[in-house]
Amino acid sequence: MTTAKRTTETLPRPAEELDQLAAYYDAHDTSADMEHGQWVDPRPMKTTSLRLPADVVEALKRRAHGRGMRYTALVREIIEHAMRSERAKDDDELAQINERLARIGAVLTERSARVPETQHTRHGSGVRRA
Repeated sequence: MTTAKRTTETLPRPAEELDQLAAYYDAHDTSADMEHGQWVDPRPMKTTSLRLPADVVEALKRRAHGRGMRYTALVREIIEHAMRSERAKDDDELAQINERLARIGAVLTERSARVPETQHTRHGSGVRRA
């Protein structure tokens, strides 16, 4: 078995990918690969305490039960989704800023190309003229 690599994975994985993995492991014997390996948690977890109103916890429990999961897993899923959405929003804002800067740069480059050398070259405190 090779050493564990640190990768950034999006979890939980899509159902299609999980189906492909299941099909692979159903058809392949990996016991020899696992013989000398060691378990590496791909995503270490930390325990935290969160105080929520009782009615919110009960609503979370009902929703989680309907989805066949523990309510704490549902809370984690909700928080992870919110964080991914926030990162996507930040990435989108950064892309918009970069796009604006590129447009400003293009305009400045265009204007600079149109202005004769004598009008934008400075010498000392005055403008150099031909």
